[in-house]
Amino acid sequence: MTLEQSQSPVIPPDRLQHLASELLGYSAADTMIVQLTHRAVGAARVARNRVRLNNSGDSLEIKLYTRFGGRARATLDINQLDAATLRQAVQYLDTIARDQEGDPAPTNMPIPPRKYFPNTTWHASTASAFFNARHTVIPALIDPLLRANLTAAAFVGVHAKSYAYADKQGLAACGEETDNELIVTGWNANGKGSGWAGQAEREWTKVHPEAIAQRALRLTQLSANPMALEPGRYTTILDRPAMAQIVRGMGWAFDAERTLSGGTPMYDRMTGKTRIGKKVLDERVSLESHPNDPEGGFLPFNSQGYPILPMTWVENGIGKNLAFNTDYAAQVGVVPANDDPESLRLMGTNGSATVEDMIAKCERGIYVNRFSHVDVVDHGSGMMTGVTYGGCFLVKNGKIEKPVRNFRFVDSPWFFLNRLIEIGTSERTALGYSPWYGDWPVTPTIVPPVMVREFNFTALADAI
Repeated sequence: MTLEQSQSPVIPPDRLQHLASELLGYSAADTMIVQLTHRAVGAARVARNRVRLNNSGDSLEIKLYTRFGGRARATLDINQLDAATLRQAVQYLDTIARDQEGDPAPTNMPIPPRKYFPNTTWHASTASAFFNARHTVIPALIDPLLRANLTAAAFVGVHAKSYAYADKQGLAACGEETDNELIVTGWNANGKGSGWAGQAEREWTKVHPEAIAQRALRLTQLSANPMALEPGRYTTILDRPAMAQIVRGMGWAFDAERTLSGGTPMYDRMTGKTRIGKKVLDERVSLESHPNDPEGGFLPFNSQGYPILPMTWVENGIGKNLAFNTDYAAQVGVVPANDDPESLRLMGTNGSATVEDMIAKCERGIYVNRFSHVDVVDHGSGMMTGVTYGGCFLVKNGKIEKPVRNFRFVDSPWFFLNRLIEIGTSERTALGYSPWYGDWPVTPTIVPPVMVREFNFTALADAI
């Protein structure tokens, strides 16, 4: 079956679930886990005003884990669907598993209470766009920039995934998701200024390529001939694309095992205890994850089939919870387990300031549209570094005065979100591609714009 012969680019999850149950029946082992993932990605890329990539493809991954008694488990990956090949693969895996050495790890994990939230991440409009609609938006993204004699780059990605899990303990879960992202970057003819804009949505009908193009055009034109400004600490307005880059790197800080070993900002080195119940951010800031977040959400179970629950990580500036993954939760007796947050919503209490409001209140400072190449340089403090990109401007007397050359920053959100001046409303924001995030797409990040004191810019950067 080809993708074009199906109404969906991926195998429906109920069919994957049925196949997982069949695979369990082929094995004589007392412990077996089956994970099936069918992923389809359609991508179009534009570089220097020309389409350089326009393709689609799918991948099927079947992971089998088998063990007999106290022996170490054996694993096998396969991507075939015919019954004879699958049966042969399971029987071969049984043979390998019987020959494994002993392993003191428990054969069976206790099954925690199961309550799956509804799967709300699948949208038929995005599944349909996989085959044709993604091609139609390229002109809408780049033509306004070309008409203005700018150089354009763009990315349009459409993604669909179905997943199923089953094991011999009786745990089973399945679900499906869609996602898409549109990004466009413009460069001035002299190569001294750029503008970036993007949008990410689960549902294709909500993307607006014309609006994205106009924002990129406006930022690119404003960025022409930037001046060099002395690095230092400035009042800084971080727009949503910049904040998304930052917040995406905060989720690991709630990992319980890492925190309890002293390796995250949620650990207080002075007291030797976690910062749960303590102030960690400005009292106007909260951070949470929810499988049914209306602006994104995510599949409501982890790769081991255990439910992922809604979690509040920070509430009104106070640390509330840590993330206990399935294995670590079983070791320390925490029920229920809840994995590290992949999707995050950072929001402000009664925060309604717009970027325009923040600019109007700023006597002298820097506006940052986006960062690139953001990385964590110190895990204990959450210190990050990166480079401004796609729009960086000097703000003076309540107005954008002129573009400035890009800066490198070194600062921690656990510091500068305690120097908060203003916070706006939260929206899902495009992240674009970065090696830090791994494979595209990444789970949604929902953030507000913020205005902070003394954001630390350490050097000028030549990149545009």
